[in-house]
Amino acid sequence: MKALFLIVGSIAGRLMRLRRSIVMFLLTASPAPLIFLVALSRSDDFAAEMYHNVTFTLGMGTLYPVAALVVSTAALGEERKARTLPFLLMKPVSRPVIALGALIGAAISSFVILEAGVLITWLVAALMSGDWSLGIATTAAVAVQSLASAALFVPLGLVLNRATLVGLGYLFLWEGILASIIEGIQASSIYRTVLSAWADFAAVTPDTYDAVDQILGRVTIGAGGAAAKVAAMALISVMLTGTLLRRRDLVGE
Repeated sequence: MKALFLIVGSIAGRLMRLRRSIVMFLLTASPAPLIFLVALSRSDDFAAEMYHNVTFTLGMGTLYPVAALVVSTAALGEERKARTLPFLLMKPVSRPVIALGALIGAAISSFVILEAGVLITWLVAALMSGDWSLGIATTAAVAVQSLASAALFVPLGLVLNRATLVGLGYLFLWEGILASIIEGIQASSIYRTVLSAWADFAAVTPDTYDAVDQILGRVTIGAGGAAAKVAAMALISVMLTGTLLRRRDLVGE
């Protein structure tokens, strides 16, 4: 257990270095000025509804997954590129524990960075709308996003030099295009899983609900189902990453 905590702390500390954190914060907080400028001098209801619309389209559709992707691929990817991973593997720690530590470290780092942007946007929207509960649903969504992205992209960063670029291709093609037109693969979409958790908490108008339901397609609204799905992804990810760490002779790299 001590080894796990040390690995999580080491990886999370590296992933939340100041420069990366600032860049990702600026990305995830970018809806805040947009909401302020557009909703200025408009009604409270307009500001609240704009917050919801920007969150489930721009936020969960692009900004949050991109930020979580950048953080997650770096969890073991940077260790491998810097040739420091062999030193970690030489320690008497089982490969699944290392894999679990990397996943937890990436998920925690992603959540902290994403939530920082969410809090700023939440504050701006709450001041303009008077509704201070707006960001609760978004916080639940970024928690799901953080774990799901870590589960998918930590092993990808371990095996690919350009994992971030490949991940962006996945977000664009699979999440943005294919899952929108092929109903049979919608259940595998992280975006729709995150959106289903968000919609379970968010108090939205019928028009926004219909827009969300159209995006979800075959995916049903429910935070419990989303949590169960990402938990299963995390378990598979730990097993896969542990296997990759055992099979690759990384010490010689």
